[in-house]
Amino acid sequence: MIMDTQTITVDAQQLQTDFDELASRAETAFNEVQTTAYLAQRLDELGVAYQKFAHMTGLVATLNPGHRFVMGMRADIDALKQVYQGRPQVLHSCGHNAHMAIVLAVAAYFKTHEAELPGTLKLIFQPAEETVTGAEKVIQSGLVPPLDVLYGLHVCPQSELALGQAEALLPDIATRTYWVTITGRTAHAGRPWLGANVIDAFSTLNERFKQLKLATTTPYSITTTMFQAGESSNIVPDRGTFAVDLRARTNESMDQLQDQAFTAMRAVAVDGIDIQVDENDLSPAAIPSKPAVAAMSQAVTTVLGTAGLVAPVPTQGGDDFHFYAYDGLAKESTMLGLGCDLTPGLHVPGMTFDHQALVTGAQIMIEAIKLSGKMPG
Repeated sequence: MIMDTQTITVDAQQLQTDFDELASRAETAFNEVQTTAYLAQRLDELGVAYQKFAHMTGLVATLNPGHRFVMGMRADIDALKQVYQGRPQVLHSCGHNAHMAIVLAVAAYFKTHEAELPGTLKLIFQPAEETVTGAEKVIQSGLVPPLDVLYGLHVCPQSELALGQAEALLPDIATRTYWVTITGRTAHAGRPWLGANVIDAFSTLNERFKQLKLATTTPYSITTTMFQAGESSNIVPDRGTFAVDLRARTNESMDQLQDQAFTAMRAVAVDGIDIQVDENDLSPAAIPSKPAVAAMSQAVTTVLGTAGLVAPVPTQGGDDFHFYAYDGLAKESTMLGLGCDLTPGLHVPGMTFDHQALVTGAQIMIEAIKLSGKMPG
């Protein structure tokens, strides 16, 4: 079945085939071996050049090479390990197979319509979005040059966008998780004054976290989500671990929240208590780009009509896509939020959506690329 909007024709049957084939190969972060092999096979069939990353899964394809103006489009390729229908499985319950299928359709279109490209196009098939570590690994790889503009996309739940609707900016928040170790001094439970109890220290710190305040009207939160200490009921524990989740609407608010969290930890690290941050994961907030959002807005209205363009819907989600702008690799960037009647929600095993959105999603992304040459320099 071939569908057409304006002058953009995409193969709906191939989109569905790619979606299904990628669903059957779902793999977790940095384990996307069969996924990468399928993407390479499809690009070989299309005659599109690509390079695989040297020390990880994923690849970067190139169309119309050699131009000073360089555009990018990113698809995340990892899936989630979940229990579904009574057994552990790896599932694309975040819709990444839809994103990959759409970007493959973009590759197919521009392979036969290269004259419509206003510059070089890099298609980034990025591993490990779910662990918010893949984007930075791609940046560090050196396979992606500085980009004048970068586009991404994400299918959205029905509670945010319906089929036939899309937003030109997915307003992801900044998220950060810290994994922390508290060490103290052990003692007999009958002589607690001889020890430094990590449970007491954690309780004090958790209360301090709850009292943190930022001078902003935008939403933010700091929440402890894990805590483990002690193995015996009659011993004061000298070691504990916890995780704390930070969320903020802007990167500036995240910086302030992080500063206050570290101040709270330093205040508790007294009287025999030491606090050590072991690991942290950051996913930056969206960095709005007027030129990229304008191009994506026009692309949405071209494909879905003016009624299809919806103002950005606030979300508590995050995505490591925003690292490309945060780290300075992409001069301009935005993510398309694609309505597709997705229920019951993202990350829910068995989630479904209307696959008509695969076609319109591909058409919007193609149109955005075509319009990129008209962005102000």
